[in-house]
Amino acid sequence: MTVNLQTNEKFLVEKTPANLFKGMEAVGGHLTITDKRLIFKAHKFNIQGGVTEINMSDIVSVTKANTLKIIPNRIIVKTKDGNEHKFVVYKRDKLVQLITEHL
Repeated sequence: MTVNLQTNEKFLVEKTPANLFKGMEAVGGHLTITDKRLIFKAHKFNIQGGVTEINMSDIVSVTKANTLKIIPNRIIVKTKDGNEHKFVVYKRDKLVQLITEHL
């Protein structure tokens, strides 16, 4: 996965496996976290592909959630425009802390 960095942008997490829910589909791919944005790039095997970018400046909250009410692996990123981006990730606590520190 190639992610083009903006001027003065630093990787916080270079690449971590993740799923992003788009409707009912859990789109598989990788999440890159920089000090300026979250970048999700879908695998080409998905029905819904592409890249989703969320600027850190647009994030109003990051919360933890569970899959099937028991598996602690979800994060919900809410943005100023009212959208919720639901990710399934590894090391959820670490990623939430990292994002929260850079808001």
